[in-house]
Amino acid sequence: MSIRSRSILSGFLLLPLWAPPMVKAADDSPIKAASPVSTNPACLPAWIAPPITPPGVQADHSAEADNISQPDELTYDLTGNVVLKRPGLVVLSDRVQLNRLNEEANAFGQVQFQRDGLIVTSQSAHLNHQKQTAQLKDARYQFIDTRAHGTAKQIDVDQKTNLAELEKASFTTCPLVQYSWQARNGDIETSEKYDWELDFGHLQINNNKRRIYGYNTWLYFQTVPVFYTPYIDFPMDDRASGFLFPTIGSYRPLTRDTAENYVAVPYYFNLAPNYDDTLTVMKMQDRGWVVDNEFRYLLPNSSAQLSLTGLNDQVTSKEGLSYIDENGDPAYGEKIEQRWRAKLIAQQQWAPGLNSNILWHELSDKYFYTDIPVESALDSASYTQRYINLNYNKDNLQAGVHILNYLRLRDDAAYNYEKRPEVTLNYFHPFETEGLRNVSINLPITSTEFQIAPQAHKPEAQRNVFSPSAQYQYYKPYGSFKAEAVANKVHYYMEDNGYNTSGQNQLDITVPQYALHGKLIFERDFSLAGFDMVQTLEPEVQYLYVPYQDQSRIPLFDTTARSLDFTNLFSYNRFSGSDRIGDTNQVSAALTTRFLKRDGTPLAEAGLGQIFYFADRQVTLNSTATDTELAQNTQNVSDYYVKLGFTAGPVYFASTSQYDNRNYELTNSNSRLKFGLSSDFNLLMTHLITNQNQPGEQEDLAAGLTWQLTSKWGVGGYINYDFTKERKTEVQSAIRYDSCCWASELSLKETQLDNGLYNYSIQYVIEFKGLSTVGTPFKEYLNDKLNF
Repeated sequence: MSIRSRSILSGFLLLPLWAPPMVKAADDSPIKAASPVSTNPACLPAWIAPPITPPGVQADHSAEADNISQPDELTYDLTGNVVLKRPGLVVLSDRVQLNRLNEEANAFGQVQFQRDGLIVTSQSAHLNHQKQTAQLKDARYQFIDTRAHGTAKQIDVDQKTNLAELEKASFTTCPLVQYSWQARNGDIETSEKYDWELDFGHLQINNNKRRIYGYNTWLYFQTVPVFYTPYIDFPMDDRASGFLFPTIGSYRPLTRDTAENYVAVPYYFNLAPNYDDTLTVMKMQDRGWVVDNEFRYLLPNSSAQLSLTGLNDQVTSKEGLSYIDENGDPAYGEKIEQRWRAKLIAQQQWAPGLNSNILWHELSDKYFYTDIPVESALDSASYTQRYINLNYNKDNLQAGVHILNYLRLRDDAAYNYEKRPEVTLNYFHPFETEGLRNVSINLPITSTEFQIAPQAHKPEAQRNVFSPSAQYQYYKPYGSFKAEAVANKVHYYMEDNGYNTSGQNQLDITVPQYALHGKLIFERDFSLAGFDMVQTLEPEVQYLYVPYQDQSRIPLFDTTARSLDFTNLFSYNRFSGSDRIGDTNQVSAALTTRFLKRDGTPLAEAGLGQIFYFADRQVTLNSTATDTELAQNTQNVSDYYVKLGFTAGPVYFASTSQYDNRNYELTNSNSRLKFGLSSDFNLLMTHLITNQNQPGEQEDLAAGLTWQLTSKWGVGGYINYDFTKERKTEVQSAIRYDSCCWASELSLKETQLDNGLYNYSIQYVIEFKGLSTVGTPFKEYLNDKLNF
């Protein structure tokens, strides 16, 4: 039966208790929340009660029960399958007593409160509408979106103050796990547990401040207490302040015989929705305490990350800075106690079309990253780039100011030219008038101040490059044609730094380039083993003429021979940079075939190309050309260039190769392979060959895999092998355990340096899903490492 009455629950707040304590993941992403609860259906906790959709905001108040009695005119007694409904709320109970005078309700038995996003059950509940309070005994609660759940011995809610007080409360995102063991008497004993659980002596939820205050809090892992805090304070929304899980590891610098153990404990400050801070305290076994702080902010038009690290190093204060001398032996230099680093990464959109970005490092000494494990990517690096860029782009005008710098991290690191600054300006103008519709001009100007450390004994200069061009382009679905003329004007103002060997204060290059480029595309329907495809045949030809000008006195600031790429067949210059403009009179030809699905998705491609020369080339990279370079410049044809590509299912492969035109032997190649047999197995590989069987020969292989052996156990590995020197330059392995509610990963890294010594590091991280995470899983690290 059903009755209607004025509901004394109409103003009840009903426990807007808390959001799960979400904390920040320690990675390089912008502001983000912590690890989500697993979405695997098998990992979700069971419902504490079947979810019910509450009535809408326009619904009437109602009460239903198997039996309704009225002991007196002010009291109703509802028993058996009691259902009270109001907008956004459903109350279920075995028995409910309603008092109209006091506007009180007492519920007994299997009491349930269900509203949007939350389920609460209890053994009994007392509600007072006049005082706007509620009290629940032996309660359980669960969030519907994540199924995260917990218990409380007693919950007191005060709607006037928007406070909820929980006594002896708990919280977890884990399902209940049953496990068994054999007792000494031979019987099989069983028990139940959660993988992890937070237990609070007292918990206060302040809905006004949207914050949660926990007292006498224990974190239990596999029923074992692993962390205690007398007080914890975090917000109800999104991210939360609090401790992240520690990183445990060992690290052996290049000059020490034994590894040094360390423990790093981070604390996350959720300062605002758009900025946060992570303070990490690291205890190193010998060096002492390291304090590392990372501040981040994110705005609609800007973001920044500032990292500061400092320590009083007990090792270098006694022994001095350690390094490897020219004989490859450990040596010690200046004694230094205070060591530090600063790193800034920032982007800013100042106005439409105007933006800047910064990556800058500063160190107390060049050996900081070698000794202190705060940035693993730089622990064996020789140098790292630093830059500041300001860019402007509007319509057909682009401009920029750039500063490029190199921070040396080794004594034997090469000195590189730095750009302090480089100013660029480019204007592109397409003609829209009839008859000139396919004609455009391009006006690029670049001015660069090249500087280098005096220890390099190299010249410095200001280089100005002006390369105006005019081109005619014609595109059709069946092909394209382009004619272009470029006038290169390069001028140098040489600095008087004592290393100007050119004999002049000013140097000049004036070299034009003329090119005609044509391409045709033929298509046909193609079927293989019942699979319909489209095959293309794409012949491509380019004529290029560049007259000779002597450039042997020009120093090399940023110019080298081009790295291997199939598109180099149609490049206007066989050198990168602007210090050399190669003379030539040549025709480049290539033939490419592609296999496409009907929707245009690429499946495979193959290409073959070669350059035919009508004259010897005279411009060389250095003033004294090598025998190999002289031989190449007098040949009538270039080597053969071959490209291959394949994408099908789990396999991606791309390769560019160069073969000697006389004996067809491989001289250079660059190959990439990705094999994803399933989501559980991924193999990534890059292979590089340079100058095979020639001076400067080099062959390197970088490969890595991740393999999910079972639903919980996974392994990963990475190797970088130098075939030329027959040594492993870097080896890393990892093993990961990943269950529904927690994961942990152990990784080991070995890095060999040029002196034959090794850097070793071991790192262990743990993650409680839905609560906190730290570190980068090996799978993500591997993708970044191999640039896939």
